[in-house]
Amino acid sequence: MPSQRPALAALLRTTFLVVWVLVGVSCKDPKREAALLAREQAAHQKEAALGQREEVLAKREAALAKDQQAVRDQQTAMEKRLKEVEAKMAKHEEEITQRHKELDRLEAEMKAMKVAYETKVRRGPAPSITAERVIVIDAASDEVLYERNPAKRNAIASTTKIMTAILIIENGDLDKEVIVEESDTKCAPVKMGLKTGEKYTRRNLLTALMVKSSNDIAQALARDNAGSVAAFVEKMNAKAKEMGCADSLFINPNGLPPINDQPEPYSTPRDLVKMAAKADKLPDLRAMVKLKTYTFTKGDGKTVLLENTNRVLRTYEYCDGMKTGYTQAAGYCLVATGERDGKRRIVVVLNGTSSGVWKDAEALLQWALKA
Repeated sequence: MPSQRPALAALLRTTFLVVWVLVGVSCKDPKREAALLAREQAAHQKEAALGQREEVLAKREAALAKDQQAVRDQQTAMEKRLKEVEAKMAKHEEEITQRHKELDRLEAEMKAMKVAYETKVRRGPAPSITAERVIVIDAASDEVLYERNPAKRNAIASTTKIMTAILIIENGDLDKEVIVEESDTKCAPVKMGLKTGEKYTRRNLLTALMVKSSNDIAQALARDNAGSVAAFVEKMNAKAKEMGCADSLFINPNGLPPINDQPEPYSTPRDLVKMAAKADKLPDLRAMVKLKTYTFTKGDGKTVLLENTNRVLRTYEYCDGMKTGYTQAAGYCLVATGERDGKRRIVVVLNGTSSGVWKDAEALLQWALKA
C-alpha cells in the first residue's frame, strides 16, 4: 500500500496541470476558473490528507516493526531461558541418576558386608596353624580369606612344578611323544628313573609329575618344551612376570635347590596362589592332580603304581588337588584345592612341618569351605 501513494499524488498533479493548460487555452470564464481553483484546492487537500495518512501509516509500520522486534527479542530471551532451564533440568536429572547409582552402590556394599559378616559367622574363626607362610583364597573371586606372611619370599620346593605344568599344558599337543635324552636323566632324587631313548607322551609324563613329583620327568618335559632346561626357565620367569608374580624367581623346572653359582629361587604365598588359580582353570591339569593313584607304564613295559604325594586327597573328601613340595629351605609345602556346595577354595601352605603341613592344609580347607 505505501508504494501506491507517490503514484496517486503524481496522477493528481498531472491532472491539475492538464486542467490548467486547458483553461489557459480556452477563453477565460470566471465561474470555470473558480471551479477549477476549488478543484485544485480540493486536490491539494486530498494530497495533504494523503500525506498525513502516509505519515500515520509509516508511524504505524515503524511501531509495528518495533513491536515485532520486541516480540522477537522476547522470543529469543524465552528460548535462551528455556535452554538454560532445560540444561539445569538435565544436570539435575544427571545428579539424581548419580545419586541413585551411589545409593545402589552403597546398598550393594551393605548387602555384601552383611553377606560377608554372615559368612564369617558361619565359618567361624580361622584354625590355629603352625606353617610360616600361608594364604587361602576363594577361587571364583580371588578374595583372600586368610593369610600369614603372604608377601614373604622364600623357596617353594616342588610346588614350582605348578608353573611347569601351566607351560606344558598351554603349549598343547599333550599326546605327542617325548624321547628321553641323557641330560633328562641327570638330576637329584626324587626321580622316576627314565632312561635315554625311552618314549612317553607328554600327558603320561605330566600326570606322573603332578602325582609323584619326579624331578627327571620335569627336566624331560622342560627340555622337550623349550629345547633346553635353561630356555624353559626363561619361559617360567617370563610367564610369572606376565601373571603379575613380581616376587618370584625360578632357576629350574622342579624346585630343587641351586647348584654351583645359581641364585636362590623364591616366591611368596601371594604369587604362588596366583599360579595355582591359573592352573586350577586348566581342565587337563585338574584331571591329573585329583588322582589318588596313577599307573605309569615305563619304557620297558613294566608298570608302576604311583601314589599321590598329597595326603589330604585321602583324608578330606572335598580336596581335589594340587601339589606338594619339600626342600630344607622351603620346609614342607602344599597347595591344596577343594570344592563344596559350589564353593571352590585354594590353600597354600609353605614352610610347614612334616606332620603339620597336612593338618594345616586340611584344617584351612575345611574352614574355608564351611561358607
